[in-house]
Amino acid sequence: MLRFLVLAVPAAALTIGTVDATARALGLGPDLAPLAARGVARTIPLGLPLELAGTLFEAVALVAFYLLVARGSRSRLLDGVAAGFAAWLFRGPLLVLAVAGLTRLPTEPFWQLARVGLVALPAAGLAVGAIARWRKLEPS
Repeated sequence: MLRFLVLAVPAAALTIGTVDATARALGLGPDLAPLAARGVARTIPLGLPLELAGTLFEAVALVAFYLLVARGSRSRLLDGVAAGFAAWLFRGPLLVLAVAGLTRLPTEPFWQLARVGLVALPAAGLAVGAIARWRKLEPS
């Protein structure tokens, strides 16, 4: 199990980070203009240590969630995609609903972020599932 965790967490973090960076490079990241028009957009980025910590935290949470749902099917890859999609429900639509319900902020940048997550989290789950299959991890 420890070897699985040592491999799965960095793989998930690398996948999430790669998809996020690719989306930004292609101009598919969140457009902050609607937030800037209201004066609430962040003008200074969080910084690399906080970005990395956030990605690592998300990867650890995804691997933990994978271990919870890995009993669902006989396919580790399918379990990984399912875990990633289920995790996206919290990062995507539920986050946007919370923003819409609690603030008067425009939801467009958050939906754009959610669409990137719809690719990043299932892809990271697939990577975790591939490692579980490779390491022959058995559900407990």
